[in-house]
Amino acid sequence: MSVAYPLTGAQLKKSCIKGTVTLSLRLGEVTRNARNKGENPLQEIVKILNSKILFKGKLVDIFRRTTGGFARGEALFHGLNGYDGETLRIKFQNENLIALRNEEKVVATVPDLISVLDVETGIAITTEELRYGNRVVIIGTPCNKVWRTPKGIQIAGPRYFGYDVDYVPVEERSA
Repeated sequence: MSVAYPLTGAQLKKSCIKGTVTLSLRLGEVTRNARNKGENPLQEIVKILNSKILFKGKLVDIFRRTTGGFARGEALFHGLNGYDGETLRIKFQNENLIALRNEEKVVATVPDLISVLDVETGIAITTEELRYGNRVVIIGTPCNKVWRTPKGIQIAGPRYFGYDVDYVPVEERSA
């Protein structure tokens, strides 16, 4: 366990979305319990987060550069396990911003969460940890309703990051 940015209780109440810490603890507990039993926590993680599985595949190309203090780049995945013959491209700026299936269909954008998980352990793989050959499951998780307001979309939606795409909730895009 580590602490990166300690806050007082008052600062936490003012700046965090209620339930985030509890959710984080629950996900850690599920992952730890599954690991102790030699099981894969992936399905439980998807259920807890109300996520949608967007893609299963293998990382075949990764491009990163650091500009303006950000790790920017793209990761290309080739489909496996029911996604054979398809691709998914994720574009990122420190965090995953947009996911494109077969180079054209937008399947998820910020402010919803696009997460890359190790297919065997369910552990999240950050943009910095992505490596050629990673076998992954990519999930889309609905963001908190505060981010779905006009102000939230204005400051964290796809257009803010330069993508000429309207925000559509991940559950609608994947329906």
